[in-house]
Amino acid sequence: MSVIRTLIVDDEPLARRKIREFLKGDPEINVVGECGNGLEAVAALRACGPDLVFLDVQMPDMDGFAVLDALRRERLPFVIFVTAYDKYAVRAFEVRALDYLLKPFHRERFGRATERAKTQIRAQAGELTSQIRELLEELRGQPKYLDRVIIKSGGAVFFLKTEEIDWISAEENYVRLHCGKASYLLRERINNLEQQLDPRDSAAFTNRPS
Repeated sequence: MSVIRTLIVDDEPLARRKIREFLKGDPEINVVGECGNGLEAVAALRACGPDLVFLDVQMPDMDGFAVLDALRRERLPFVIFVTAYDKYAVRAFEVRALDYLLKPFHRERFGRATERAKTQIRAQAGELTSQIRELLEELRGQPKYLDRVIIKSGGAVFFLKTEEIDWISAEENYVRLHCGKASYLLRERINNLEQQLDPRDSAAFTNRPS
């Protein structure tokens, strides 16, 4: 079970204490911080990267909407607004708040908001996990071909991209890589090297142009 990192933002200490008390004992919630004003909230959201924030609307320096606006270009957590004023409800949902708790709220109402947030966060995590799994499966299905080789020449060591190779010739236990007017010896049998190259390129590499 993943833990939901949660931030509490309210300028009233008693309100912060009530939210923390209601969250106490929930094994899925980890309160990572508390803030008493908007400026602190912006800094904490950037530093902590929480999954969920209980956000007051009216606060010193910067209100809750200004906090979200300051972070509009960044990844935002799920937001539950907590306020004593119902006049901000429409605006709250315009910024895609998950819920709007009107003070004074009781434990049951708070619990419904929290459960809704947990459901949304689990769904998002499940979607991300599925996307990662699909990507890994796709990568596993793709053969890994050599895209560069290490060359030692004239006391220097450098990488040579396979796309820069025009053709390859065998010289006993070595291969010579021909790149334009330059050529480099590589201690590798030609059949071994061919197996490491993309089949779409290896035939051209290993056949000298006429």
